[in-house]
Amino acid sequence: MSTEEIKAGPAGHSSGSSPGARKRGLAQIRSEWCTGCRICVQTCPTHCITIVESELNFNGIAVVDMQHCTGCNICAIDCPWTGVEMFNPDGTRRDHVQYEKQLRRLRGYQ
Repeated sequence: MSTEEIKAGPAGHSSGSSPGARKRGLAQIRSEWCTGCRICVQTCPTHCITIVESELNFNGIAVVDMQHCTGCNICAIDCPWTGVEMFNPDGTRRDHVQYEKQLRRLRGYQ
């Protein structure tokens, strides 16, 4: 699978930048776990994650633009430090195991 296919997101994914984009939830950065490695920035298909300066670490920390986050889970799946938590539209926390299963299907492993 190419980088472009991974960045496109799961089938049926709609970009947060288009009007009426479907929201599946929201990503929230756990600042105490974020190392500023930028993996979430690189994998986000809607480009809604940026790194800002922080006193917590010298690399900075990730910040999510909630206006454009569609809750696609890719940042949470790919974060090696579990620095991203996903929440359903009703505010309840999502199960990370489901993300891993989704990623394996998305990348053709199952």
